[in-house]
Amino acid sequence: MKRHNLPARAARNTAMMEALADLPPIVISDLVGISPVTAHRWARLAGDSWSDYLATRQPAQGT
Repeated sequence: MKRHNLPARAARNTAMMEALADLPPIVISDLVGISPVTAHRWARLAGDSWSDYLATRQPAQGT
């Protein structure tokens, strides 16, 4: 990926967030070889980021 100037870390983070949307953290920890605590932290980050975004988003005009 580095040879082609692809952002590996961003891709990894996006993949982790997508996986956590479909699978429980304990399953992710087994699949990718991270600790269950780390998987739960990622899950919390994935949920919190959208919750914070939606809470601060202004409603569209006319709705």
